[in-house]
Amino acid sequence: MIIKDIMITDVKVSSPHATLKDALQVMVSNEIRHLPIVNDENEIIGIISDRDIKDASPSIFDNKENEFLNKQIEDIMIKDVLTALPNDFVEDAAKYMTDNQISCLPIEDNGKLIGIITETDLLFTLVKLTGADLPSSRLEIEVPNLSGMLSDVATIIKSHNVNIHSVLVYPSSKNNKKVLVFRLQVMDVRQITNTLKEKGYTILWPSKMERNI
Repeated sequence: MIIKDIMITDVKVSSPHATLKDALQVMVSNEIRHLPIVNDENEIIGIISDRDIKDASPSIFDNKENEFLNKQIEDIMIKDVLTALPNDFVEDAAKYMTDNQISCLPIEDNGKLIGIITETDLLFTLVKLTGADLPSSRLEIEVPNLSGMLSDVATIIKSHNVNIHSVLVYPSSKNNKKVLVFRLQVMDVRQITNTLKEKGYTILWPSKMERNI
């Protein structure tokens, strides 16, 4: 999946010469936390967040709130803006955001702002990719870290005429193992888990405690 498949294209923006009061009004009325700042050519030159405004605001004892809110956005906006391209992969964007500890990523094409993604967009995408939003059951299996394991387990699931919504693979705590996580279009996985155990696979979920409830 690429960024242009999930990015928000109706991006609310502001001018660097607008006031912080204006920025807050745009954020509140549109229920957003980040506001890209663009020039007359729609080139991104900065970004501001509700946190930036809060961090820069004076103490409540200073009685300078009106003076502060009338400052121009360019006075506190972040100018070194990290961006991405519409054809970048979503997982690369997620890693980029995590590595740089940022919660949004403006998207530009030919130097022009065309979209934005936030951490909320990425979480929503994760839910969709894993099939967690669909009626399904979760199945976790620990397998040897060998080629063909995913295919072998998928074949067993297929033999039960069960559809696979999604599958993830991640390392096990044991060096020579890996964990396969399936979302299956079935509510009762006992027949599948029984077959897998007969074949020598280790079932991590449903756990024994969960099955006995």
